[in-house]
Amino acid sequence: MPLGSRWQGTVRPMNDKQNVSLRSVDGAAAERGTALILALIFTVVVLGIVLTGAIVLQSNRQQTKLVFARDAQAMQIARAGLTEARSWLNRQVSQPVVAFEPVRDLLSSPQVLDTIDPDIGIVREFQVAGQVWARYEVWKEWAADPDPVRAAKRAQWQCRDISSLRSASGMGAAWRLSCMGYVYERLDGGADFDTQPNRVIASQLLDMEVQRLILQIPGQAAVNVRTGGTCYINNKGQVIGGGTAAGIYYVAGSGTPSGGSRITGTPSLASTTTYDDSYETVFSVSLAELKAMASMVLSDLSAFPDPVPDSSLIVIDASSVTFDSSTPLKGNGIVVIDGNATIAAGSLSNFSGFLFVNGNFTMYAPSDIRGAVVTTGSMTVQGAADYSTITYDEDVLNTLRQNFGSYNISRAYHRRLEEEEN
Repeated sequence: MPLGSRWQGTVRPMNDKQNVSLRSVDGAAAERGTALILALIFTVVVLGIVLTGAIVLQSNRQQTKLVFARDAQAMQIARAGLTEARSWLNRQVSQPVVAFEPVRDLLSSPQVLDTIDPDIGIVREFQVAGQVWARYEVWKEWAADPDPVRAAKRAQWQCRDISSLRSASGMGAAWRLSCMGYVYERLDGGADFDTQPNRVIASQLLDMEVQRLILQIPGQAAVNVRTGGTCYINNKGQVIGGGTAAGIYYVAGSGTPSGGSRITGTPSLASTTTYDDSYETVFSVSLAELKAMASMVLSDLSAFPDPVPDSSLIVIDASSVTFDSSTPLKGNGIVVIDGNATIAAGSLSNFSGFLFVNGNFTMYAPSDIRGAVVTTGSMTVQGAADYSTITYDEDVLNTLRQNFGSYNISRAYHRRLEEEEN
């Protein structure tokens, strides 16, 4: 039998049952393949979501870290530099300070360590945590700076005497201080903070204005009143000047204060044609700046302290206030009232300092003020069974001048872009 015929004789056709079985096997294999593909796709999607979430989370962490470094750490570092600059001004023996010139002298005894870089101004560096360090720079004026890069920075960031801009009397009365605060990564202590491998993380530039509060009373007298004809020292009211101080000082030609012998001093009455009782003249600052420098700014007497804390400045911005037995005028300091003021009968007020009333002032017994009073409106001092007395006291005023002669913040911190004009 031929070979081909023998093989053909052994092959049998499949029946229907066998065909179904084969199709079942193929279908199961196909389903397993599809499931595997879906599982792989699902795994890829899940891994993608996880990885994306991790990247977003890491990005958010980095962003939060950067914002914290910029808006919190660098800001506070710049504030610290401004605080030291103001302290430096107040520490100087010669006042007011007319030149911002920090010194580093390792040879003197004791050493003078105002800064680590006198070419810039006040410069400090300190460790924050690990390799993260802080640095602040308060730049001095130096027109002859030979380094052009440094000179360009100085032109933007240097501290400036702004006494003339603030209508202050004389140089050095008001300063605009600027400080650049840095947060940086310190990998090489021998390299500059902004030179590789070191890296600046964040920086902030802050401004602040400071000014000396200078008391310049219109005249050396217990009472300074703009209109003499509306000043009444009635029964058991007293105004006492001194050996070199007048009792009442007023504008010439505005009438004569009444009171006779109840007004004493050297002389008892004195007048002038150059009288000026504006805020800018008396305090060398505007009312707004005075408020910025004040210990307290009140709109009424509900929170007025009893007594006024020693050598504090309180500004009351109200159309009218009345000191009575529940809220007397006591203590030591400067009280400014932008409105009318009354010391009521029975208040037992006993104040040592300087009282400025931008309005009318009425004072009843028993009450006593030592120092000086300035009022821009009318004035009445009235006694009863007891006296109402205003006594000029040079020692009280000199103490206030000394305490308030230091540099106080007159305009709060201002965040400034590096490229802004100073």
